[in-house]
Amino acid sequence: MKRIGRPTNPLFGETANYKPKKLVVDKRGNLYIVSEGTFEGIIQLDKDGQFLGYFGSNTVGLTFLDKFIDLFYTKEQKAKLLNRIPKPYTNITIDDKGLIYTVTQKESGNAIKRHNTIGINVLSASRDRKMIDEDNFIDIAVDKDGRMYALTETGLIYEYDQEGNLIFSFGGRAIATERNGLFSVAVAITTDENGNLYVLDRERGLVHIFVPTEYANILHKALNLYEEGKYLESKKYWEQVMTYDGYSKIAHHGLGKAYFQEGDYNRAALHFKEAFSRRDYSDAFWELRNMFLQNHMGLILFVFLLIIILFVLIDWLSRTGKLSVKVKVKSKLISDILYMKNILKHPLDTFYYIQKKRHGSVLSASIIYLLFLIVVLFDYFGRSFIFNLNTNERSVGFVILTAAAPVGLWVISNWLVSSINDGKGTLRDIYIFTAYTFAPYILFQPLVILSTYILTYNETFLIDFASLIIISWVGVLLFTGVKEIHDYNIRNTIKSILLTLGWIFVMILIYSIVYMLWDQLTETAFGIVQEVLYRVRISR
Repeated sequence: MKRIGRPTNPLFGETANYKPKKLVVDKRGNLYIVSEGTFEGIIQLDKDGQFLGYFGSNTVGLTFLDKFIDLFYTKEQKAKLLNRIPKPYTNITIDDKGLIYTVTQKESGNAIKRHNTIGINVLSASRDRKMIDEDNFIDIAVDKDGRMYALTETGLIYEYDQEGNLIFSFGGRAIATERNGLFSVAVAITTDENGNLYVLDRERGLVHIFVPTEYANILHKALNLYEEGKYLESKKYWEQVMTYDGYSKIAHHGLGKAYFQEGDYNRAALHFKEAFSRRDYSDAFWELRNMFLQNHMGLILFVFLLIIILFVLIDWLSRTGKLSVKVKVKSKLISDILYMKNILKHPLDTFYYIQKKRHGSVLSASIIYLLFLIVVLFDYFGRSFIFNLNTNERSVGFVILTAAAPVGLWVISNWLVSSINDGKGTLRDIYIFTAYTFAPYILFQPLVILSTYILTYNETFLIDFASLIIISWVGVLLFTGVKEIHDYNIRNTIKSILLTLGWIFVMILIYSIVYMLWDQLTETAFGIVQEVLYRVRISR
C-alpha cells in the first residue's frame, strides 16, 4: 500500500489550494487531479507523487469593454472591481488513447475540453464555432469511439461526436413524480464498451442504465463510417437517420459529404447549408461555379466585350458632341443627396460648399445617414451564406444601435472639441459633412456584398481587402472633412481627431461605470427587499 499526499515540491507552494475531488491516471501512472477552487489548472503528479506542474488551465475571456476599462483602471481598482481569474475545472476523465477531457461550470460555449499531452484544448481547433452546451456540466464520459457524454446538474445528458458537434440530448430532472430516465440529483456518468450509459442518482440511491435505441445505433454506425472517411458507405445510414429526424444537422452534413464525393454538388450544397457548414458549402459552390464558367465561358466573354464596346462608343459620342445627356434635378433635396457622389472626385470642394450652405442640409444628411444604416443592415444580413456575418443572430435594432451610436458620439464629441479649439465648423456642419464622408461605403459596399454571391470561402481576402479600402477611404474623407470644416492645419486636425476619440472613450467609460454601479445598486436593493419580506413572513 502506498499513500500520496499533498505535493511537497516548492514549485507547488505551501499556500497553494489543495482539495482533491476528482482523479484520473494515464498509462504511465501519472495522476491528474482536479482540486476544488484551484484555478491554475489540473494538478499533475507522477506515479511517485512528485509535482510535475499544472496541466491545461482555463483562460479568462475579455470582452471589448473589459479591454477598454483596462486602459483607465489601476491594478488596485481591477483587483477590487473585477474578478479575472480562470474558472477551476469541475470534473475530469480520460479515454483509451490517454487524452484528458474536462468540464467546467459557468463556462458556456467552451465548457468541454479535450486536452492533448501538453494541455492544449484540441477540441476547439476542430470547430469554427462554439459548442452547443450548458454552463452547469458536472461530469463527462467518453466511449470507445471517442463520443462524449456530458451530464448537467439538472440531469440532462448531451452526446457529442469527436469534433464536438451535438448529436442529441436526453434525460432531465424528475420534479413531481419519479420516472425512469429522469433524475432527482444526478451526480456522475460513465459508459461501457457496448455503448451503455450509467448515471448515478444520489438522491434516490439508483444507477440508471441507458441502452442505445435503434435510432442511436444507426446514427453511431453512420458517424463511425464518416469519421473513417467512408462517406459513400455512410450515406444509407444517414438517409435512415433522416427518416427519424429530418432536421438533424449532423445527418445533413454527412449526406452532404456523401453527395460531394459522388459529384452531386447541387445536393451537397443544399445539405451543407442545412448543416450550417460554410467551408464545405464553399467547396461545393466552387465546383458548381467552375462548371458554370466552363459551360458558359463563351457567352460571358461576349457580354463582357459588348459592354466594353458600348462604353467606348458612348465615350466617343460624348467627346464628339454627337451624344449629350443632361438631366436637371429641380428638387434641391434630391440634388443635395445626389451631390454625395461629388465627394468621390472633389472632396475639398464638397466640404467648402457644405460650409457655405450651398449644398447639403440637415434633412439631406439625415437621409444619407438612413442610407448608411440600410447598407449596414444589408452588409450584416444580406451577404451570401458563406460570408454571412449574422452568426449570433443579432436583431435589426442591435445592429442599428451599434452603427448609429458611434456616429452620434463622433458628431457630439467633435463639436465639443472644436468649440474649445477654435474650430469654425458648427454642429450643423459636423452633422452634415460626417454624413457625406460615408459616400464610398454607401455607393461601393453594396457591390462588395453582391460579390459574396460569386466568391468562395478561400477568396475571403478579396472581400476583406475591398472592405478595407472602402473603410480607409471613409477615414481619409473624415480626416479631410475635419481639416476643411474647422479650417485646421494638419497638426490641429490630428489633435482634434485624437481629442474627439478621447471624448468618445470618456463617454463610454462613464456609461460603463454608471451601468456597473447601477446594476450593483439594484441587486443590493432587491436583496434588501427580499430579506425584509422574508423576516416579515417569519415574524408572522
